Amino acid sequence: MTDRELRELCNRYFDAIERHDLGLVGELCAPGFRFWVNLTGAESSREESLETLEKGRPLLRRRTYDDRRIDTFGTGFLARYSVTAVAHDGRRSSLSACVVAQCRDGRITRIDEYLDSSKFRRPRGDA
Repeated sequence: MTDRELRELCNRYFDAIERHDLGLVGELCAPGFRFWVNLTGAESSREESLETLEKGRPLLRRRTYDDRRIDTFGTGFLARYSVTAVAHDGRRSSLSACVVAQCRDGRITRIDEYLDSSKFRRPRGDA
């Protein structure tokens, strides 16, 4: 895939998630797609990832992938961005993230997602 094709695939993927177009998300991911996230170390299939997106939809009013910086390499892309979530009561939260995506034949075959884990740490009490 060319640099341009990889950048377009990356943007189509994140744009589809923002619009909650899970049909397109599924089309952009190859049948053997695997998704791994650093916070849990868990890996999921394409179907499990789509189910997670579906279950998460009612929890937020909106989720956006902002300030995308995309770099490509021979077999995929690296995307760095801010994930901004807006709750139903209007509260906003944002965290830094990046994905390393492997791609083949116009589809994503694997994503490794790295989220800023400091946003999920509980404050420590005074020792």
